[in-house]
Amino acid sequence: MPFGVYVHIPYCVKKCPYCDFNSYGVGKRVPEKEYTESILKELDLYRGSIEGVPISSIFFGGGTPSLFSPESIGKITGEILKLASPLDAVEVSLEVNPKTANLGKLSGLRDAGINRISVGVQSFSERKLKLLGRINTPDNSRRILDDIVKAGFDNFNLDLMFGVSFETIDEWRVDLEEALRFNTTHISAYCLTVEDNTEFGILYSNGKLPLLDEDALTEMLSFTSGFLENNDYRRYEISNFAKPGFECRHNLLYWKGEDYIGLGAGAHSHISSSRLSPWGVRWANLNNPDVYMKAVLEGKRPLAFTEYLEKEEAIEDKILMGLRLQEGISLTSIKERFGIKLRSDKLDSLIDGGFLVLSGDLIRLSRNGVLVSNELIMRVIDSLILK
Repeated sequence: MPFGVYVHIPYCVKKCPYCDFNSYGVGKRVPEKEYTESILKELDLYRGSIEGVPISSIFFGGGTPSLFSPESIGKITGEILKLASPLDAVEVSLEVNPKTANLGKLSGLRDAGINRISVGVQSFSERKLKLLGRINTPDNSRRILDDIVKAGFDNFNLDLMFGVSFETIDEWRVDLEEALRFNTTHISAYCLTVEDNTEFGILYSNGKLPLLDEDALTEMLSFTSGFLENNDYRRYEISNFAKPGFECRHNLLYWKGEDYIGLGAGAHSHISSSRLSPWGVRWANLNNPDVYMKAVLEGKRPLAFTEYLEKEEAIEDKILMGLRLQEGISLTSIKERFGIKLRSDKLDSLIDGGFLVLSGDLIRLSRNGVLVSNELIMRVIDSLILK
């Protein structure tokens, strides 16, 4: 089975107040050379496991990977592809903040092996960008989106965010309409979520961050689906829409529970079955970049934890992630993979209520089900699995 590699670049110019990823605002003080060397050293620790194994995707995330030079990105990409056995159509993605790249850098990234760009636009509204604490402006985003095409990329994603304080459906519509001007192949439309360990989380707990109510968010989510699908973008995951054939292959590994290895500070990995656990193993690296680099350069695995999954955990993960996909999950494949019986009759009320669709042995969320996906998926897990 092909696998993917995720490379985490944890450095940002400034940490966004809503972000709970493992990222650090360091301005221009980025230890690019040292961190690149550490990534290559960590990769070498996996040599015995991935040498000659088919690889389908590489994804540089962050943080802000576009802070690194094309030369450093090219070294990492080249070593991964040299060690593993790339498929003909291997997808190599890199996240870009519009403020941290230009046409020259994008062209260099293209030459370094990147063939898919993901742009963190978030909004074309100056008001929303200021509220979100972004360093980019609408003009930065428009420029970089034009430069991406000039640099020769024909596969690129545009990240947008809705649900910002005081946002109206009309303001969100303008963001979506503006995004369509650039003929992007993929749009990720995320609802703002407030996490406890963020600046927004602190403001919200102190009553200083007004948020939209559930009805307003539901209206925006429903509008997003209809608007993008009417413009030839197919929803293939709850928050992700793509032109036919341009779904993000790397992220599909996550949602389908397939294999990926994470390199870098705080990166996570997952193998669906192993000699030590037939139900899978997952692990994560140390979060602190300095501690991570010290461990790797000393020849140590930079592990924060390793977890061998129990059967029930693996089943829950399969359902939890699989139901995020528009195609849903195959009940037969779950039965065969795990050797269990499923209580599919317990889903009748959710199907009759219009929240789930059952077609043959495939079960998926309906359009109404997507609007209440978090609660609904947990109900499906509780209903399906025999305790």
